[in-house]
Amino acid sequence: MLRKHSDDSVKLFVGQVPKHMTEPQLIAMFKEFALVDEVNIIKDKATRASRGCCFVICPSREEADKAVDAFHNKRTLPGASSPLQVKYADGELERLEHKIFIGMLPKNVSEGEVSTLFSEYGTLKDLQILRGSQQTSKGCAFVKYETKEQAVAAIEGLNGKHKMEVSTVPLVVKWADTEKERQARKAQKAQSLASTLANVDPSQHPSLFGALPMGYMSPYSGYGYQATGTYGLMQYRLPPVQNQPPFTNLSPTQANALRAGSPRNFAVSPAGYMGSGYPTVPRLQYPLAFSGGIRPFSGPSSPVPPEVASNHAATSSTVSGSAPDHAEGPPGANLFIYHIPQDFGDEDLANAFQGFGRVLSSKVFVDKATGVSKCFGFVSYDSPTAAQSAINTMNGYQLGGKKLKVQLKRDNKQNKGY
Repeated sequence: MLRKHSDDSVKLFVGQVPKHMTEPQLIAMFKEFALVDEVNIIKDKATRASRGCCFVICPSREEADKAVDAFHNKRTLPGASSPLQVKYADGELERLEHKIFIGMLPKNVSEGEVSTLFSEYGTLKDLQILRGSQQTSKGCAFVKYETKEQAVAAIEGLNGKHKMEVSTVPLVVKWADTEKERQARKAQKAQSLASTLANVDPSQHPSLFGALPMGYMSPYSGYGYQATGTYGLMQYRLPPVQNQPPFTNLSPTQANALRAGSPRNFAVSPAGYMGSGYPTVPRLQYPLAFSGGIRPFSGPSSPVPPEVASNHAATSSTVSGSAPDHAEGPPGANLFIYHIPQDFGDEDLANAFQGFGRVLSSKVFVDKATGVSKCFGFVSYDSPTAAQSAINTMNGYQLGGKKLKVQLKRDNKQNKGY
């Protein structure tokens, strides 16, 4: 195991090391060009044999750069097939940048204002306000300091303590995540999505699940008008094809389109419907789905074919069925958030709420067909205290022109009476 070293120490990864070489031999070789504190050969856990690579610990970045310059791609050792590969170990460069994250910035804040505030704690090497596709601020930024001590002073002096002008919540100031931490968070979010959906009551939040496979109207002469749906479409019904069993010519692509639940291209076609974004399916009358679920039409109801009913049951079971375990918080630590700004993604949502406690996961829901945010999502903490603190501060907080609505996520398993 690696011994504890100072914060100035730098860890290098070295590849293409002959498996017969020992740690003393490697130390002697590197010491010809740089100061080295330690070498650790990476070994197979089962056999304890060398895996042909090692870590080299140098006392400073200057000495580490000397080792990289002297050996990387410049020397092939006896028994190796390629030159030595010497580079900074994963996360080392980011750790040495003294980079901090700033959250809860007002959207109209300028780089000059941020620079003025954070320069009070040391010399800034870099400042970047994160912006969306329209160059609008995302309300967060990154700052790099010249030394670690300066970054620590800024975190201790500003995190949760300082409010920018016109802002009602304090800044979130913390160490920026490393690439390894970002990838781990993405994997955790992907794993938690299915389980999150399984805990949501579809009747309370139908737009999470898209529409039913298709909508049905009773036969109606002329036009049928969908007055309350998101898209306000009008359909023209053509006479159905006689003696044609339903779904006979339904391809996998058509089936997926019918399940997607979001209209795409709307055009009048002799073989289809005005307002229908789906391929024509024989004997399938009035196929129209909406992003917020099926809207009923006036008039006597038409029977739903058993093929469709069974297909919808199968589809629904995949949504509400069991999902793999994930890092969801304990009861009372999971939030449902409405009115999230349109340009916010998962990471933006996490950044906005991480000032109240440890965020285990966050998710902004998007339309599967368009990729556009639905402006609501979830945040899970590791404790109910953090969740309640977030509710107290963020519920009603204006972000991106709208006031957030933040509440505890309902545990459907406990609330169902059947």
